[in-house]
Amino acid sequence: FVGACNPPTDAGRVVMSSRFLRHASLLLVDFPSRDSLTQIYRTFNGGIMKLFPHLKGEADVITEAMIELFTACQKKFTPEMQPQYFYSPRELSRWVRGIYEAIVHMDQGLTREELVRVWAHEALRLFSDRLVGVDEVEWCSDKIDQVAKQMFAAIDHDEVLERPLFYSSWLTKDTRRVNREDLRRFLSARLRVFYEEELDVPLVLFDQVLDHVLRIDRVLRQPMGHLLLVGDSGAGKTVLSKFVSWMNGLQIFQIKAHSRYGIDDFNEDLRGVMRRVGIDGEKICFIFDEGNVLGSGFLEAMNALLASGEVPGLFDGDDYTSLMSACRDSAARDGVIIDNEEELWRRFTGIVQRNLHVVFTMNPSGGEWKNRSTTSPALFNRCVVDWFGSWSPKAMAEVGKEFTIRLDMGDAESVGGSWGIGAGEDLMERVGGAFEGIANGGFHQAVVAALVQLHTITKDVSEEAASSASSTGRTFLSPRDYLALIHNFVTCVNNQREKIEDEQLHVNAGLSKLRQTQENVAELKTGLAAKTIELREKESLANNKLQQMVADQNEAQKRKEEAEKMSIEVERQQVAISERKDKAQKELDEAEPALNSAKSSVKGIKKRDLDEIRNLGRPPVNVKLTLECVAIMLGQKSVEWTDVRKLLARPEFIPNILSFDVDNLTSRQIKIVNDKYLDGNPDLSVEKVTRSSKACGPLYQWAESQIKYSSIYNSIQPLREEVDQLEKEAAVANEQKETLESEVAQLESSIANYKAEYATLIRDVEALKREMEIVTTKVDRAESLMTSLSQESERWSKSSEGFQAILRNLVGDGLQMAAFLTYSGFFTFNTRGLLLQQWRSALDLLGIEFREDLSMIESLSKASERLAWQSQGLPSDSLSLENGVILDRCVRFPLVIDPSGHAIDFVMSKYKDQKIQKTSFLDKAFMKTLAGAVRFGTTLLVENVEKLDPVLNPILNKEIQRTGGRSLVRIGTEEVDYSPKFNIILSTKNPAVRLTPDICSRVTLVNFTVTPAGLQSQSLSRILECEKPEIEKQRNDILKLQGEQNVKLRSLEEQMLREISAVEGSILDDDRVVEGMERLMTEGAQVEEQIAKSDEVMAEVEQAISKFEPFSLVCKQLFILFAGMREIDFLYEFTSQSFMSILKCVLTRNDIDKSIDGEQRLSILKTHLCQEVASRIGRGLRGEDKMVFALLLAKISTGQPALDESKEEYSTDDITCMIDGAFGANFPWQGKGLNNLKDVTFKDITSMVPLLLCSAPGHDVSGRVEAMAKSESKELLSVAMGSAEGFGTAEKFIATASKRGTWVMLKNCHLCTDWLGDTLVKTLQSLHAGTHRDFRMFITSEISPKLPTALLQISDVIVAESPTGIKASISRFFSSISSDRFSNSVQNRLYLLLGWIHAVIQERLRFMPNGWSERYEFTEADAIHALDVIDSLVDDAFGKKQNLDPEKLPWDAIRTTLRKGVFGGRITTDQDQDILDNLVNGTFVPKAFDVDFALAGVEGAPVLPEGSSKDDLFAWIDSLPSHNPPTWIGLDETAEIARDIIVAGSVVKKYGIVTNALSNE
Repeated sequence: FVGACNPPTDAGRVVMSSRFLRHASLLLVDFPSRDSLTQIYRTFNGGIMKLFPHLKGEADVITEAMIELFTACQKKFTPEMQPQYFYSPRELSRWVRGIYEAIVHMDQGLTREELVRVWAHEALRLFSDRLVGVDEVEWCSDKIDQVAKQMFAAIDHDEVLERPLFYSSWLTKDTRRVNREDLRRFLSARLRVFYEEELDVPLVLFDQVLDHVLRIDRVLRQPMGHLLLVGDSGAGKTVLSKFVSWMNGLQIFQIKAHSRYGIDDFNEDLRGVMRRVGIDGEKICFIFDEGNVLGSGFLEAMNALLASGEVPGLFDGDDYTSLMSACRDSAARDGVIIDNEEELWRRFTGIVQRNLHVVFTMNPSGGEWKNRSTTSPALFNRCVVDWFGSWSPKAMAEVGKEFTIRLDMGDAESVGGSWGIGAGEDLMERVGGAFEGIANGGFHQAVVAALVQLHTITKDVSEEAASSASSTGRTFLSPRDYLALIHNFVTCVNNQREKIEDEQLHVNAGLSKLRQTQENVAELKTGLAAKTIELREKESLANNKLQQMVADQNEAQKRKEEAEKMSIEVERQQVAISERKDKAQKELDEAEPALNSAKSSVKGIKKRDLDEIRNLGRPPVNVKLTLECVAIMLGQKSVEWTDVRKLLARPEFIPNILSFDVDNLTSRQIKIVNDKYLDGNPDLSVEKVTRSSKACGPLYQWAESQIKYSSIYNSIQPLREEVDQLEKEAAVANEQKETLESEVAQLESSIANYKAEYATLIRDVEALKREMEIVTTKVDRAESLMTSLSQESERWSKSSEGFQAILRNLVGDGLQMAAFLTYSGFFTFNTRGLLLQQWRSALDLLGIEFREDLSMIESLSKASERLAWQSQGLPSDSLSLENGVILDRCVRFPLVIDPSGHAIDFVMSKYKDQKIQKTSFLDKAFMKTLAGAVRFGTTLLVENVEKLDPVLNPILNKEIQRTGGRSLVRIGTEEVDYSPKFNIILSTKNPAVRLTPDICSRVTLVNFTVTPAGLQSQSLSRILECEKPEIEKQRNDILKLQGEQNVKLRSLEEQMLREISAVEGSILDDDRVVEGMERLMTEGAQVEEQIAKSDEVMAEVEQAISKFEPFSLVCKQLFILFAGMREIDFLYEFTSQSFMSILKCVLTRNDIDKSIDGEQRLSILKTHLCQEVASRIGRGLRGEDKMVFALLLAKISTGQPALDESKEEYSTDDITCMIDGAFGANFPWQGKGLNNLKDVTFKDITSMVPLLLCSAPGHDVSGRVEAMAKSESKELLSVAMGSAEGFGTAEKFIATASKRGTWVMLKNCHLCTDWLGDTLVKTLQSLHAGTHRDFRMFITSEISPKLPTALLQISDVIVAESPTGIKASISRFFSSISSDRFSNSVQNRLYLLLGWIHAVIQERLRFMPNGWSERYEFTEADAIHALDVIDSLVDDAFGKKQNLDPEKLPWDAIRTTLRKGVFGGRITTDQDQDILDNLVNGTFVPKAFDVDFALAGVEGAPVLPEGSSKDDLFAWIDSLPSHNPPTWIGLDETAEIARDIIVAGSVVKKYGIVTNALSNE
């Protein structure tokens, strides 16, 4: 056979046993010597230089330079320092290939300077990129320069080797040196496209990113180019790999891991990706994160793939057949004909090696890094290592600057100032590189420096906290935390600024309205005085008007009487006038009808008839005479026919006739007409004229009737004149009457005016009175309101003045709040205080103003929110409230550490309306539940999260892909719609949970582990519930009421402010507002009154409670003591739940007289509490630690130091006396343990608390449990742990017994500590109230530091140390020997001798360093093995004979085997070997079969029994005293005293250790 392997000095290799190597010939094939390397690589370099004949002579120089640098780095950096510091000649091959690929396309353009530059660039990539420390990187860089200067002469070294050395083919068609800024601009443009097409993750192109992008690109361009990227989570390893792959056209592949993803799934994925590369011709970048390494087989497969391009056994059977068929088709497509399967396979693996690039991403924190390196050497042999590490201060500064550049930081920068002066200069300089080209020392730079320093401080404190002895868990900080810090800072500053400015606006508006109201009140008062004067004037005017009105009324009455007399006279005259008028009118009325008839006839004359007459040259006589008569009446002077014709032609002829006024006829005209035409001419008549002319008939009739009417009219002239006279007299009388009436009317009008004016004045007076009354009321209300608002006004004024201070401190406060939200959640209350102090010191150094009294709880939450949280079950202590704030505002999804379960109850209550669901990774429907919650936007609580299911990674990283308006996230193999309302809360009950750096970077940790103050509060509540339930109820009610009242008061004040600031115009103009304000003031006064009353009641309640506070303080001190005990042993993990169960037991005891009250009862309770604590905690302590605990308990109980510090030396008796002196002789400080197993099982533990029995190696206590189960008739299912079968059986037993109420015992659990932590703890934590009350669980284990802390915390522990003394040791040994072995009396005697030797060896261990010089691990197994050796040697000597001769026993063989092999194999010093030799040689002798053989050569030493039967032996063992003198084991009598002093000294030392730890608390 031929075997090939690496030497054991290589990573991941172990030393082969000599037993194997003796069968093989060894041939060492080492790395080539320097000469060989020179010859090999000179050949390679010579080949390259043939491309450039003018540089042919550089081949030797470049080879020598390469080997010189390679050798120096190999010597300087070794794998012991870091696993990646492994340098093989493969690096030289990569170097040659890198140089070749960089210069091959340069044609004749390659200069010597450029060749040296390429040589240096490749050297940096190969040797510097993997280095961790800054000093190491600088050494390497300097060494490259040194070698270059030494080897390459006649060039400008400073110019050629100037950093940075960037080479890329992105900006040109071939590989060229590029400028940093050109590269940054190019990548910025490409990134924008990458965001749109692939992944929307904001990247800041700081200098480190450019470095890593080019390094990744360089490797992915090379055949078989694989990368190992090592750095903190969130440093950009994965996203940069995706970006560069996308830039180079590579497909990206990542496995879609989940908790049930196994090696078969992984192999299937590997087959798929290899097919895509080897057959379909794709170029793929396989990004493999260590979080996806769910089994060791994953890395083994990748190891093989990197080493040879194949994974043995991956393609078998049908898979191989189908692959070969596909390979054949693929080769044929490429024009290659291959029939041989071996050649096809080689072609396939060759393509895979060329086109599959693997990028491993790993985190160096957390302990897995070194393990990975040892188990997978190909990671370093085949991969190029790029050490990302964490972000440097400059990188963090560039990121901080980029993400805060648009943040409104107020006017600090513009106002000017000095930041980072003195001690802060170092902090400013650390980030100065990000602010090059900007005026140094600006406010923005100080803020960025603060962000970097806050992160650094927290990282340092977390490291310190993790390294302290009492630490049970730790967190890891990464760039993701820094990004969360920046996000929180920006959010806090923006939110606080918006809140403050909004509040300032309201307050200033409110104050302005109050000032305006005060001015309005002053104006109203001034106006009121003016109105009073006006009122008096108006009242005076009204009285004057009233008097004037009465005088005018009297005068009007007198005038009215005169007017009435005159009216009677006028009426009499009117009667006489009417009589005369009627008489005249009667005569006229007789002539009037004829006149009217004539007028009607005239109206009927047609114009043509007149035209006809007018056209007659010689008219008939009657016609002519008639028309002459009419002409004379119309006033015509000439009656010639020509003139008459003209008259007829006039258009107004007929109208003038119709409108003729008889009064216009003169007496002359009447006489002429009568004499000449009417009376003087008998031939003229109406009939005759009508016959002559139809038109003239009516005219004649008119003329006749007018003359007749005129005659009558003239005949009644005297009568008319009489009437005129009478009318004149009547007119005078009437005028007098009208004058009187006018005077009366004027007077009445004047009176009416007076009345109106008087009414107006009266109305004005009334209106003034009403207005004055309203104004007075308004002024009174306003003054009352202003008085009531004086306190608010004063408070608002102060807050208004404080706004500028708050805004001035806003950035500093924002930094504090952001750091609190980002980092505080994981740490204990004390550490949070320490962090805040250090953060503030950093801000002080940088000169950034902040509020010293800033309360995180008050600033980041509202009182109403806190009240709601408490009603939902959140404890009211500061830590819980802080955690409530962090839970409410965290950027990343939270992981809650909740040992007590209170926080989980709170979360379930808080998100009840959002349909919160509870699940765990063990739930078979987990993936379905998760997908539903993501899709529908509900809240999910995942319990028992100690390791993260990889399926959650895309969700926790918020890798949301937006496609076609949909937001999708990957869950396993499925793309699920992502609801923005989705919320996931992870939780664990394990306070000692070992979180990986990966988990820490993805979540916000919120630690609800109970603090001492929180426990004191819980204890006080529990004490009051039991002792004074009515007071506790009253206290809770009042606390709730006070919270509600304070919230209501604040709400009323805000409402008041809103009301006032919202008023348009004056407050006093709007009665609704004033009434609203008065109502609010009344409500506010009532609330304040209620608060005052509740304060009084609370004071009374507090007075009643105060007498219980000392007892609750004792509880707090005990809890601190529990935590302090961790300092001395890993076993001592005591939780708040275990303490509260002890307290409950004490408070509910029935043996305390209920009638005893007051201090006496509290004293009794305190005594009982100390007893119960001692009995329960004591059983879980080692022997001497019980004394330590009892002394510390005494200190708490008495309030006095238990030890006298002036005393230099103590004995254990002194310490025991002190304990008895403090508590009395019967105090159970030894603990109630195995000897009270029944009481512990039935009274102290419950179905949900397992009993963990920890024993010394070889001391098995399971028999005690089995005996108890038998005596109590309990069904006990027991299983021996340590194998995979045992795990399954145990899980089945627990599931069955927890339902049926039977018992389960898991034995030897120290053999399966991983299973305990991963499975059992989660199973126990998932037990709930539905578990059968009779179920009990027992776990037996040797004391081992590997026992999970979580198991120790949830268990009740009994430490079963093996009993001391010869008798106890021999009894224990003989109890382990099976009965059938005691068949031969000679061998029985040998067994007894062996038991004695084993007991002496064990007992001497107690007397270190006198007994043995070292604490050897002698165990019961050694003695059992010695039994087998003795039996074997005796059987070899005598065969199966029963009668054995003691003289012929193989004494030498027995003695030698025991001395050299069985017991001597553990001994390391000659002195101890001599002791063992003397013991064995003096015991295993033939004389041992003599009667009265003494086992020790001292007085009083035990003598062996006469008989050697089984009964004789056991009887002899029983007869031994329980305590033996040290002389029996070969020590002098002072050994016991010396040991006692050592033990006492150890107790005192541990007492000091714990006391110091307690003082820190």
